[in-house]
Amino acid sequence: MKKGSMFLVLAAILVLAAGWMFKGYPGKTAKPPLKVYVIFQEDEGRMLLEKFKKETGQAYEVIRMSSGEASYHLFTMNKTGVDVVLGGPADLHEQLKSSGKLLRYSPRMSDKIPAAYKDKEGYWTGMYMGALVIGVNEQAWKDDPKLARLPYPERYEDLLRPELKGKIEIPDPETSGTGYTLLASLAQERGTDKALELMHALKSQSSATTFSGISSAQRLAVGDVAAGVSFLGDQLRFVSSGYAIRTAIPPQAGWEVGAVSILKNGDNKAAAKKLADFVLSKSAQTAYMNAAYSLPVIPGIKPNPLLTGVKAEELLTSYRFDVAAMARSELLARWKEGEKGGR
Repeated sequence: MKKGSMFLVLAAILVLAAGWMFKGYPGKTAKPPLKVYVIFQEDEGRMLLEKFKKETGQAYEVIRMSSGEASYHLFTMNKTGVDVVLGGPADLHEQLKSSGKLLRYSPRMSDKIPAAYKDKEGYWTGMYMGALVIGVNEQAWKDDPKLARLPYPERYEDLLRPELKGKIEIPDPETSGTGYTLLASLAQERGTDKALELMHALKSQSSATTFSGISSAQRLAVGDVAAGVSFLGDQLRFVSSGYAIRTAIPPQAGWEVGAVSILKNGDNKAAAKKLADFVLSKSAQTAYMNAAYSLPVIPGIKPNPLLTGVKAEELLTSYRFDVAAMARSELLARWKEGEKGGR
């Protein structure tokens, strides 16, 4: 064979080899990444998705957002190309269902989940549960001469004591799923007017309203505030790291079911269904509950020892996510109207 011809043959082989390296072997195509909005903490989301990738080989992209951000992107911006909404209070998923944005799918094991923790039509399924709590930074409390002589707060109204002015924080119900759960649960427990009255009183008592529930828990942990409201799991993340936070579940406290749902306009529905199946598996439930300090929705999963004192009957058992979803626009409009009036 002439040298020139041999050179052309070698060049063709190199081109084919390069094509296989980038595209895979003939007859096979690379799996497109699964795009996931994660509405809880990013490290927890990546932990779950890495386990999922190890089991299935499925690549993924994480887009971490608060509940309010996800709502803005999916409704106001009409964002497309996202496959799964992972986590966030069920009222967000109820809104997505009502807007026709969800694919109906009941994951494996969903038949084991109590009816209160899933959509009866199969558009979203709960994957964890969490309760609202009042947290106190014990060191900040003891170091403040005005607070040291007072009992710890047990009820939301206890946070309105004059000695706590500027020393508490609540999450903003407009941007935070935690904050909206607080507002919506109060509205269902005592009526809209009284709920808004208490929320505005708590806001005026606060040094600020935080963008997200985890921000409230973080500022509480480091002592920027003496007390605050957030989900129990967010506060326990810091307790497990050595921060002295005392938690108390107020009477008739609001609670969330963090859900998983599949978006109808996503590009990777088969992988999305596999992920929904995976997050309800025993291994994923156990791993997540220990990382996030949330209560499992699947029977037989042992909660983290830090959650042994939580009793479901102490919560607002009549709380309804569909009602919270339908009331969202009106509640937030009245919240903002009250904010303008208070300035």
